[in-house]
Amino acid sequence: MPTDIKLRAEIRRFDPTVDAQPRYETYEVAGQDNWRVLDVIRSIYQHQAGDLAYQFACRAGRCGTCGVKVNGVPVLACQERCKPEMRIEPLTPFPVLRDLVVDRSEVEARYEQHALAPQRATAYAGGPEAIEPELAEALCHLNSCLACMVCVSGCPAVAERAFDGPAFMLKLRHMAKHPADTGTRLAQAVDAGMLECFGCDLCTQLCPADLSPAQAIREFRRDMIFGGRAKHE
Repeated sequence: MPTDIKLRAEIRRFDPTVDAQPRYETYEVAGQDNWRVLDVIRSIYQHQAGDLAYQFACRAGRCGTCGVKVNGVPVLACQERCKPEMRIEPLTPFPVLRDLVVDRSEVEARYEQHALAPQRATAYAGGPEAIEPELAEALCHLNSCLACMVCVSGCPAVAERAFDGPAFMLKLRHMAKHPADTGTRLAQAVDAGMLECFGCDLCTQLCPADLSPAQAIREFRRDMIFGGRAKHE
């Protein structure tokens, strides 16, 4: 049975339209030990700070919209268990619209720029296309990325270098493996800063969908050395 607990949440508040600098406000919350961070944020919004801006949609770890930093670590708020003491901040390095809500305009523009749909040599004929079951399973797994940007927020290379980030490498790898795609995905990955990756695997450790952007990058680097697009590996 859940146990009643008291916890303290320090939340970064900032409205760039009116505030000169961000500030932190502290809230005492009565909750339960099985609460997620999103439960704490919602409780604060409902009972203490009705002007707190935050974002979520599904509450089930599928929409990827509730990403925040908790004690400096990027997480999905709906998945992360609450802690007795928490500092909750918006994901970096994205512009803040207000409080915990970040502007994803550049993220969406990058996805569009990378043309993350099969670039076909011939027009799609319509109807189902034959595909090996193992490859189909691998593609479905790669395509389960939530676009939450948790991995990008936690990536040390993104913070220091010209690197789009792990999430985009994962999406490009998905296309590189797609049997109908003829795009130059390795070249796109390099142009997006893939070689700037430190190889620390932090993106894989942070991924809420249990994916490995780090492995996608390693596969691209293997292709650079040995050639080939390795769709079926």
